[in-house]
Amino acid sequence: MTVAAHQPNFLPNLGFFYKMAKSDLFVIITNIQFEKHEGWQQRHKIPGPNGDIWLTVPVLGSQHQLIREVKIDNSLPWRRKLKRTIQLAYARSPGRAWLPRLSAPYESEWERLVDLNVAFIKLFREALGIRTPLVVDEEVSGSQHELLINICKKYQADTYLSGMGARHYMTDKYFSAMAGEGIAHRFVDRNLTAAYPYSTLHYLLAEGPERISDILRS
Repeated sequence: MTVAAHQPNFLPNLGFFYKMAKSDLFVIITNIQFEKHEGWQQRHKIPGPNGDIWLTVPVLGSQHQLIREVKIDNSLPWRRKLKRTIQLAYARSPGRAWLPRLSAPYESEWERLVDLNVAFIKLFREALGIRTPLVVDEEVSGSQHELLINICKKYQADTYLSGMGARHYMTDKYFSAMAGEGIAHRFVDRNLTAAYPYSTLHYLLAEGPERISDILRS
């Protein structure tokens, strides 16, 4: 069985869902360091007429938190602002029929960032027709290759699938350690993040779910 894992990004890009579609089980890991500001766990972007528009969820606390501990700052009107931005940007787009569905998570006042992000991930997964089982894991931990090994052991997987971005930090140390545990490794065969740098939200609304599903399957 091939397993892939990722932190719960906010409105993830197509590379996230391509990796999901190519695995037998996709694990969302939350017991790791939160990447505030520079990471993708509280923000993503869509193209605008005058440059990129960043969609950001305000959070409480500092950089030194686990993802599962991060709380949303609901004292700010972020839900109304983001929902309005999306509606204005895609009111006449080919995929506009999906606007009510894709705006639905903003109707709830989420306490934790991870719960909001997972709600969108599940919604996008449904829109793209991805059938890979999804698990949210708030316990598995480890550093570097140890985390990947622990994920595979917990879910009885013999192969770990990484995205293209992992090529920048995965070394021979990773591969030899995993091989020593009887775990094979491979990378996805396409770099969709480079070709489609914006949030999946943008492509679903700008081109429609059917077109984007075809891109993932091609």
